[in-house]
Amino acid sequence: MKKLGIVVGLIVLVLVAIVVGKTLTHPFAKLSAEQPEPLKVPVSEQSVKRFATGLQYNTVSYIDSAENPFPVYDSFRLYVREAYPRVFSKLKDTLINGHQVLLVWKGSNPSLKPLLFMSHYDVVAPGDHEHDDDAIGQNMFDMSEDPAPLPTEEFSKWNYPPFSGAVTQGRIHGRGAIDMKGVVFALLESVDTLLAQQFVPQRDIYIALDPDEEVGGLRGAAHLAAYLKNKGIRFETIYDEGGIVASPGTAEGINQNIAFVGIAEKGVVGYRIKVKGTGGHSSMPPLQTAAGRAAIIMQRLENNQLPQRMIKPTRDFMNVAGSGMGFAGRMAIANQWLFQGMLFKQMAKTPQANALTRTTTAITQLKGSDGNNVLAPVVEVVINFRILPGETSQDVLAHIKKACEGFEVEIDAPRIPVEPSNVSPTDGRGYDIIQEAVGQLYPGTLVTPYLTIGATDCKHMGELSDRIYRFMPVLLNPFEQRSIHNFNEYMSIDNYGRMISYYSYLMQQFDKK
Repeated sequence: MKKLGIVVGLIVLVLVAIVVGKTLTHPFAKLSAEQPEPLKVPVSEQSVKRFATGLQYNTVSYIDSAENPFPVYDSFRLYVREAYPRVFSKLKDTLINGHQVLLVWKGSNPSLKPLLFMSHYDVVAPGDHEHDDDAIGQNMFDMSEDPAPLPTEEFSKWNYPPFSGAVTQGRIHGRGAIDMKGVVFALLESVDTLLAQQFVPQRDIYIALDPDEEVGGLRGAAHLAAYLKNKGIRFETIYDEGGIVASPGTAEGINQNIAFVGIAEKGVVGYRIKVKGTGGHSSMPPLQTAAGRAAIIMQRLENNQLPQRMIKPTRDFMNVAGSGMGFAGRMAIANQWLFQGMLFKQMAKTPQANALTRTTTAITQLKGSDGNNVLAPVVEVVINFRILPGETSQDVLAHIKKACEGFEVEIDAPRIPVEPSNVSPTDGRGYDIIQEAVGQLYPGTLVTPYLTIGATDCKHMGELSDRIYRFMPVLLNPFEQRSIHNFNEYMSIDNYGRMISYYSYLMQQFDKK
């Protein structure tokens, strides 16, 4: 018995030594004591005016495209052509499916695979706002004012009309300033500046201005992908929106900026379940109604979700986030062979972390009886799933069917499922140049791969490149991040200057090592 105790003790000591050793040698990000100020990039009054004017066009897109203000889309594209005559005279300009713009800048070496930069000019609806006349603020243009302090609380209203393009206190205000007209104009400014300098890229550069990203991209990016595929074009790298540079304190214990570069994107599918039962008068109900059966199915799906998995983007991100944790947290990350279950349990407690490790389940719509004394013969439930890379919509369907066992149901997907993307590599020029540019514009910033939770237009581009990166080079604090699709969206002039510089750097330096 004594020998057994000695053996057990030795095993425990060896195990502790392995765990501690792996924790101490794990490649966590190295933190700095200070966060240097971002680079201040001069931006001309003309550049800001062109962008601010573009924000005055109400290019909201809707699920029902019949509601889209297509004449405004046409006017916006005409304005862009007039604002950048050099760009549209030097680059090949193709209009696809009526509203999708594709610009091609021919490079000097046709043997090299091209680059694709994606952006979109549609925006989400601005919500309620007090200003009936969006002309208010259109003439408000003052680049001389000192920047306003950064917000410290949630925005509850528009400080300026959402389509005013007001420029004041170092900010350019309007719906779409960040998402994503800022990128549209930063790309055009970059090309215009480089053309003026008589720069010629080595490889062809494609620039896509998409009209309906906010509602799935089926009229724009989907047609663009088919057009490019039919021409046999494959890209060395594709760049689209996604992560941003988050201000210090975004991750607990890390007082540095973190640049989140999306190297993969979750898929999305909404399944509708029609649960059948007995209809009739509520005075004579069956022991189990269609609504009751639907409730059981919903409970099964919420209580028994698809399993958590650790995929590369999340693993890489944990190596950055873990650098600010205490020893116990770093130990769990460094020794997932032993503590992964505990780590997953902890991550499942917060919606954000949970979404990084599993296909999520969200019950979004219910439809039953129209009367409070009428039994619905059929109850409809719509459930939205965000699919983790490595799984498919068919895996989700099988999961739903299992939850519906014992009941008579019909299952369909009202919209075509979008499968999760492949995971792009973090070695190679496409990713390295992002790190270089961020390092110059935001010194001392940690750069991490991550999993894009929301959908972007590059979900349509998976067959056109193995290297797709989702990142927008703007520094935002948590309240500014929540202005996207919310009230008081704006782009700081400083961020706009850095954004122009970022895209210029990528175009100029991609083939310089």
